[in-house]
Amino acid sequence: MTVPFGELVALARAMVAQARATSPAGVPGDGETAATVAALLTAEPRNEAQILAIVTVIVRDSLADPFRETTANRWRSLLPSWVQPQLIGSTVNRLRAAGLLVHTGRYVRSTDSTGRNVGKLQAVYAFDAEALRDHELQAQATAS
Repeated sequence: MTVPFGELVALARAMVAQARATSPAGVPGDGETAATVAALLTAEPRNEAQILAIVTVIVRDSLADPFRETTANRWRSLLPSWVQPQLIGSTVNRLRAAGLLVHTGRYVRSTDSTGRNVGKLQAVYAFDAEALRDHELQAQATAS
């Protein structure tokens, strides 16, 4: 499936907006510190280009898979070199919190030698376009 670049960027922007709008559950100190940090990093306007790049790569990889699945092993090397590593995990966490990436319950061994994660288990996610449509319908209903 080939998605025109303009549509891919629009989809990525919509996903970023939804991920930013999803507030972390709980308060710092109750096990949600990572979610809070992810929310702060992805909400920072100076990080928008990097987050958009990350989301675009993840979406492109997901849409290329017949089951809409993705894993960092497949898209890590496609990220631009100017993307800060800490934003990758934060962006994935926000996409998960927004329901756009859903854990499949499966894991694969990491091939990330740069981050010294070779052999560690990493999640396999599925892209849920329905969650994005639901968010867009909610936004339209709120606007009217």
